[in-house]
Amino acid sequence: MNRSHKDITYSIKVASIFKVVVCTAIVAVAGLSYVYLKNQLQQYGMIQRRLEHDLTELRTANEAVRVQITQLSSRAVLEKKIARNSLGLVPIASDQIVRLNQRHDGIGDELSVVSNRGFNQ
Repeated sequence: MNRSHKDITYSIKVASIFKVVVCTAIVAVAGLSYVYLKNQLQQYGMIQRRLEHDLTELRTANEAVRVQITQLSSRAVLEKKIARNSLGLVPIASDQIVRLNQRHDGIGDELSVVSNRGFNQ
């Protein structure tokens, strides 16, 4: 059984090559997934920082508006505006007041007792 140099065949082990290709593909997919997820994490971190910054600005603006509302609605400021007549308010004349169901005979001025006990049973 002397074989000549021409008759030698080399066998390729398909199973071991397939294992290497599959392992390489798994490692490549894992690496790409890691990079993708890290990029997503960074983008969401930037979005969160921007939203936190916007929230801080809104809270500051809200506090400034709250202080301004407190100042403008204080009794002293309102009295000064009324004193300067800058609000355009004038006293109501008695001839401009309309009264409905006016009773001159005194009927209806007495007090009456009201109870809601009957409705709760």
